[in-house]
Amino acid sequence: MKYKISMIVAFSILSTVFSQENTVTIDLTTQKYIGEESTLKREKYFSYHGSFDWELASESTYLFDQLGIEFGRSFAGPAPFRKSKTTIPSPSEAQKRGENTLKSKQNSSLYKKYKTADFIITDHPRSAFQLDMDYDKIAAYNVAYIKSAFSEIPKYYEVMNEPFVHAKDYVESWDQTGMVILEMSKLHKVVADKIHAEIPGMMVGGYSSAWPEVDRENFDHWNSRMKLFMDTAGEHMKFFATHLYDGRNVTGDFNYRSGSNSEAILDLIEAYSYKKWGIVKPHLISEYGYTSKGLLGKPYSPTLNGITLTSCNNILMSLLDKPDRLLKAIPFIVGEANWFYKDTTKNPEGHPYPWVIVRRTKDGGKKFTHLKKFYELWKNVAGDRVAIHSKNPDIQAHAFVKKNKAYIAVNNLHDKAQKINLDFLNTSNTFIKNITLRRLYTNASGIPKLIYFTNYDLTENITLKIGETIILECDLNEIAFRNTLTENNYYSKTYLQKIEANKPLNFLIEKVQTGANGKAFIKMGIGRTHTLSKKPIVSINGNTVEVPDNWAGYDQANREQFFGVITIPFDIKHTIPGENKIQLTFPDTGGFVSSVILNIELLQ
Repeated sequence: MKYKISMIVAFSILSTVFSQENTVTIDLTTQKYIGEESTLKREKYFSYHGSFDWELASESTYLFDQLGIEFGRSFAGPAPFRKSKTTIPSPSEAQKRGENTLKSKQNSSLYKKYKTADFIITDHPRSAFQLDMDYDKIAAYNVAYIKSAFSEIPKYYEVMNEPFVHAKDYVESWDQTGMVILEMSKLHKVVADKIHAEIPGMMVGGYSSAWPEVDRENFDHWNSRMKLFMDTAGEHMKFFATHLYDGRNVTGDFNYRSGSNSEAILDLIEAYSYKKWGIVKPHLISEYGYTSKGLLGKPYSPTLNGITLTSCNNILMSLLDKPDRLLKAIPFIVGEANWFYKDTTKNPEGHPYPWVIVRRTKDGGKKFTHLKKFYELWKNVAGDRVAIHSKNPDIQAHAFVKKNKAYIAVNNLHDKAQKINLDFLNTSNTFIKNITLRRLYTNASGIPKLIYFTNYDLTENITLKIGETIILECDLNEIAFRNTLTENNYYSKTYLQKIEANKPLNFLIEKVQTGANGKAFIKMGIGRTHTLSKKPIVSINGNTVEVPDNWAGYDQANREQFFGVITIPFDIKHTIPGENKIQLTFPDTGGFVSSVILNIELLQ
């Protein structure tokens, strides 16, 4: 549990020196699968919010070739209402416009060298949706445009970007926005059916939630937005899109979504997906990072870059836990955003957009911002996932091995110094020949620093500064996997249960595969006011298990209530193949249990 993001971490192979609670165990000889996913797919996690436009052409060799940045997301959708808000252009007009778009794109050096289908297209709501229009005609226009505008059809299509926060733009008062949200959801359904029928390689999803404060007003926000969308259009969606920001995105309270809060949001979506369809439809996190009000039109800020880098790494480390149910995750880092220099209303003094990777200087030149350090930190990180486990939920850790290389990433969500014992199992540290330590942190002035230490000695301690993430790049002798660790998540058809004092809440988990060797966890999502208990009596198959006092991230005291996942470890021997019964009993009334998920890691 933490309040902000202050961190001090020390590494040592001398486990007796440090608290066993902060031991991070690593086994480079055990390959780990999450679902069926083991290999880290860089295109899934290390893209930027941009694609084939002309920006970044002069920096492409460094960014795309050397750092391995992938294309992520572009406002390059059909935009049927781009010119007129009252008329839907014909499919023939869409085809002509698409052909012109493709010709322009084909002249781009970025398109010629880096073209790919693995990116997202979307539109602003004002260009994609109008009330009282023929949705079938909109869908026909969209199909005709997409077929002609791309030589390689993009994999992902978000019909609109953050539509529901713009619902008020179409009506006179907020009490009328429910109708707009419903109509926007209906459009998603019609467009998805048309796209999937005529462009089978494309996946349509939504709704690109800008403000996923789902627990607000006793989960009314959930019921009136994402649940409504899933009930209306969800069966026709290939993914559910969400934006995760520390700070305040468009509206809502200031939050650190990093850690337990973002986990609870995504787990709730997964739980309801399983309840409705018996499957978990994947996430697409088309924006994540840091934002707040009052940032636009201000001078370039290295300290804002530092805050953004910290948030991006915190959220990324959580999303790396979901490769089996995540299609793509895009940090909100954009190219040059030249359009923003022309916006005399929001940017009268011509300052850079706050999230650019390349900015203009006063002398008319260009310069990288500190946001490139996100990609420099994660450069070349790839390979097959290996077994790594942190006993402290505030210590996030991942490890990957490829030929003659291992990459170990560790991040701290706590607000206090954390000393960690990095403990290699099965003497797998003996395969390590040399280590380069990468450290990304902000200094006392808030300026981001990325520092490399070669020939790093594991017996030396290191102090991580505020906002720091580290990666140990290890040179290895030849290494082969000896064991396999497979992690699966199991869901209940019961979700979002109201809590009453001393009234047991029961969750049946079916089709569980388990065994004698491994680890087991209950992931309990709860939304309750801060004065109410976070420690119910929890049992699985009649065996009581202890609920910890800690969770990933801060205490959420600045929010109206706590909404987060508390991960409860227990002995895997309490699980059984097939049906498992989990029961929660709280001592006080109030709030909801949003989701209960059984997580099992089987060692073979």
